[in-house]
Amino acid sequence: MLLKNAMILLEGDEKTGLVDILCDDKIRGIAGNISAEADEVIDLEGMLLIPGCIDSHVHFNDPGFPHRENFRSGTTAAAWGGITTIIDMPCTSIPAVTSVSALNTKLAAISNKAVVDYALWGGICSTDLGRIPESLNSLHQAGVIGFKIYTVSSMKSFPELSYEQIADILQKHRTYLYAFHAEDREIIEKATSSLSDIQKRSPEYYVKSRPAAAEITAVTNILEILTPQNRVHFVHISCGASARKIIKYRRNSDISFETCPHYLEFTAVDLPLLKGRIKTAPPVKSREDRNFLRSCVGKGDVDFITTDHAGCDYQQEKEKDDFRQVYSGIPGIELMVMYLFSEFYLQKKTSLKTMINLTSERAARRYGLYPRKGSLLPGTDADFTVIDLKKPYLVEENRLHSLGKYSPFQGNLFKCSIDRTILRGKTVYSSQKGIQVQPGYGIWIKPAQ
Repeated sequence: MLLKNAMILLEGDEKTGLVDILCDDKIRGIAGNISAEADEVIDLEGMLLIPGCIDSHVHFNDPGFPHRENFRSGTTAAAWGGITTIIDMPCTSIPAVTSVSALNTKLAAISNKAVVDYALWGGICSTDLGRIPESLNSLHQAGVIGFKIYTVSSMKSFPELSYEQIADILQKHRTYLYAFHAEDREIIEKATSSLSDIQKRSPEYYVKSRPAAAEITAVTNILEILTPQNRVHFVHISCGASARKIIKYRRNSDISFETCPHYLEFTAVDLPLLKGRIKTAPPVKSREDRNFLRSCVGKGDVDFITTDHAGCDYQQEKEKDDFRQVYSGIPGIELMVMYLFSEFYLQKKTSLKTMINLTSERAARRYGLYPRKGSLLPGTDADFTVIDLKKPYLVEENRLHSLGKYSPFQGNLFKCSIDRTILRGKTVYSSQKGIQVQPGYGIWIKPAQ
């Protein structure tokens, strides 16, 4: 493949230029003008090309709940959204990926379905504590990128750990990367019990049942039990005080955090209007929380952006009179890149280098996939996201390629669109022709040991 007239970041934060890129499955050359024979020549006409984007926090529910999302539908939506690599969470698979046998069951279920490349998280829950040393080592050797832990969980198949249990693991098994869903159970239970039954059934009170204090307390408790050797990541941070604590602590520790587009755009005020379309755990918070997280994006203080993608059948699982029974999760993988470039880069709220960090490079580095993923270096995978910065995109949820046909961004007009998604030198999606590969083209990517 020869890509002509691609606009890329050349150096610094903003300097761009037009280049040609020659590749097979790997990048073979990047120069101002390449004259070479190629099976396919594509003139990008100055459209922006960045390293293939990564969504490192998705729930594709396969095997287990494939009616909500499966690897074929989820990775198809990823390709439409400019994502070339996803990292799937262990907790919504049945069985949960807490052992090598469960990992093998998952791999057998998904290996012929993926449209884009994928890596996998392992997990730890309280029912696994008796076999922790063996399971951690064997899953690590098998190729998971790290281990997901909940401090509060509503999943019977993936129960949470206490702070004492977490401290014991962090002390005894310091070499692994741990990712935390950090909300405090005691605070959530106390907050929920203070609400009347009518309030518990109403979306406007949902954030009161899972207040910011729950996240802040859990984050604080985990930070205070870390050892200097621990590597820790906090998923879907939703409030400013949590982010501030993490930013302060990570100056001297190996700590990272992510946030999601819905926390950057919506607040608790939107819950009564959007209802199930914006129900997540943790919930969206205050305007002040949103604004601080947006400032973290602008300055590059957040490590990267993910979607926490978790779709479902809207009519069956979201349209409930009792908000407690509404499924918690939203599909976001198809819209993340367009939202971020529309809302932040094109409005000059952040630099192009920061956007590349947030959408690809830092996640690849954090999870041991760099430079194979997340770079434009010669010899690395020819993964590219091509963005048309001049062509707007109207969000119409019934056209989403996730099985979940709903979005809190319904009706939004983004200022840019995905023109092409290229994975290992092959166009997997183009705006002209749609998906261009068969399921199974995506492969399992393991971190460097």
